[in-house]
Amino acid sequence: NWGFVRTQYRDPLELPLAVEALSLWPELERALEAPVGWRRTGCIFAAATPKEMTAFAGWHETTRSISCDTRLLSAREVTDLLPSLRGKTEGGLYTATDGQAEPVLATLAFARAAARRGVRIIEDCGALAIETSGGAVSGVQTEHGLIRCSAVVCAAGAQSHRLLAPLGLSLPQQSVRSTVSLTKPLPPLSDACFCGFGIGLRQRADGSCIIAADSTSDIDLSLDSFRAARFFMPGLLRHGSGFSLRLGRPFIDDLHRRLVVPDRERAIARRPHIPANRKLAARTGATVRDLFTGVESIEIVKSWAGRIDVLPDALPVLDAPAEIGGLVVATGFSGHGFGLAPAVGRHVARLAKGEAPAAILAPLKLDRFARGTYSAPHAPL
Repeated sequence: NWGFVRTQYRDPLELPLAVEALSLWPELERALEAPVGWRRTGCIFAAATPKEMTAFAGWHETTRSISCDTRLLSAREVTDLLPSLRGKTEGGLYTATDGQAEPVLATLAFARAAARRGVRIIEDCGALAIETSGGAVSGVQTEHGLIRCSAVVCAAGAQSHRLLAPLGLSLPQQSVRSTVSLTKPLPPLSDACFCGFGIGLRQRADGSCIIAADSTSDIDLSLDSFRAARFFMPGLLRHGSGFSLRLGRPFIDDLHRRLVVPDRERAIARRPHIPANRKLAARTGATVRDLFTGVESIEIVKSWAGRIDVLPDALPVLDAPAEIGGLVVATGFSGHGFGLAPAVGRHVARLAKGEAPAAILAPLKLDRFARGTYSAPHAPL
């Protein structure tokens, strides 16, 4: 997780949710009674090419009525905001009201606040199936037994499709592996969360930086990779340079599990460490070193990776499908759900209580894929 909290350059269909979430972040530490690392540092995207600048300008024109704090920057204005930036830009986008937070602190703060209010959190307990009776949720079957309930939120990340399929709900979902690194403290590079020249960077309060390759992910091929492939092939063909197809141990592991593990237990049969792409991490560090002045060397403290659940339009599903009473689906955030989280939680809670969905959730319904009403991703996954 990069820790960006941004409205900037969001898909216009997702932008109202991002605006709502941004209004909640400054109050979270008071509400949760714990630090979350929130800082309003802004967000800046630098255009390395005229094509990128044209895309930024188009987005700005389309969304100016919603994202009223964002402004287009000239090349000179980018340099003024980022005096240590060595790369030549065509301009950029800047939103001063965006910010950042610390994912570990925020996650723990939410969990502990929930526990204080009576929520029971059960770790290391894989979900096997959502049970129904009479067309409505009746429980969740787990590896440690049945939990009876009349409402369930399916927020199972890249495994959500496995839980929904037996209910007759199709979710064309895939996953990609993304690598992130933490550096030792560096000289001041950017107060704002930064994207440009193929990298994302967030400089933390102590000067250390979260760095990652922007729009670059590994696809670990398995037999499962071909499920719903037709939904993803257009994007893969358009943005193939942003993906690295890898055939190796994950393919062998997937084949083995299919031969010996029952289907509904497959997702929890093995919980492997997800390896970071060390070469990509090193290249990203070298790019940061070359991109900013005053950075003679970069020492990476650690690198890690995670599986990002992606949907064909890179928009999440936030829905209470009518087919199954008591079911709420919150999944498919495609790598940019952290900043949305406070607003998502609020809407999910309302849906779980049986309230009607807010109008801003209309583009995020589950059935958009079956109906063919989804669009191409706003930006590369």
